[in-house]
Amino acid sequence: MDGSPTGHMTADPAPTPMSAGQRAMFAIACIAAGFLPLSAGYVPGEVAWFVYGLVVTAALLALALVARRSSAWRRYWEIPLVFFGMAVFILADRYVPNFLVTHVLHQSTVSGNPLASTISGTVVIELDELLLTVIAVLVVLWISRSSLRSIYFRRGRVGRAYVIGIIGFVAFYVLTFRILSHTHFMPVHGSIDFGRYLSLTPALLAAVAANGFLEELMFRGLLMSKLNIAFGPYLSTFVQAVIFASWHIGITYTSSVLVFVIFVVFPLGLIAGYLTRSSGSIFPSSILHAGVDMPIYLGFLSYVS
Repeated sequence: MDGSPTGHMTADPAPTPMSAGQRAMFAIACIAAGFLPLSAGYVPGEVAWFVYGLVVTAALLALALVARRSSAWRRYWEIPLVFFGMAVFILADRYVPNFLVTHVLHQSTVSGNPLASTISGTVVIELDELLLTVIAVLVVLWISRSSLRSIYFRRGRVGRAYVIGIIGFVAFYVLTFRILSHTHFMPVHGSIDFGRYLSLTPALLAAVAANGFLEELMFRGLLMSKLNIAFGPYLSTFVQAVIFASWHIGITYTSSVLVFVIFVVFPLGLIAGYLTRSSGSIFPSSILHAGVDMPIYLGFLSYVS
């Protein structure tokens, strides 16, 4: 608000809506900013990586605070704030799980399992990553004075989205056992017979539930809800799916990363966005996401069992 000649306060003028071209450019900028925290992983050297990650994190926070003070960009300031939260997660995820594995669990990673060398360690590290995600999300919500409900953290409408999520989860549980032992797309150590599959099921369910929820909380909950401010439902769903896919470019748990990212991760981002919007909740998409993750985490667990 500004002071008028009469001494009264006047409200800032409403921001001019973005044109189609400006929205497209802003969407490209958001995709680049979404990948920026992850790009630290391509910086050689531990010290250089840490400095780069710290600079990116600080720059995104500064950008959000500057936008908050700008009448032209105030409406969108929470978007760079989300990218700041994602950068905080990346920084913490670089060091906390490694410290936990080495100095608390007294384990190490093994070929085929980037998390830990035991079944229990794998689950503990996945729960740790869930905790780091929750902390990063809560930091963003605290700074922006937003509620959990604003990021779809609620039961929502119980209906079609929940049915799709549950059916998808059950289907992936069945298909993972039926198909995984007959393909090299997701490497598995040894043979997976029915007895071994059942014995790994409790740890498998815990790991996929944690990872499915943490990624839905970050991408469909926090990110998509804030992108809505600038793009509306359709473009924000597309942009978050692209960013979500870009975070999987460096994966090592499949023999064909490009195929996996284009034909699995990106469609999952779109479908999860639809389920979240149609239900008003991240829980249906979290259920489906957990199912999609089963082949990945069964592969991890097979190397430590």
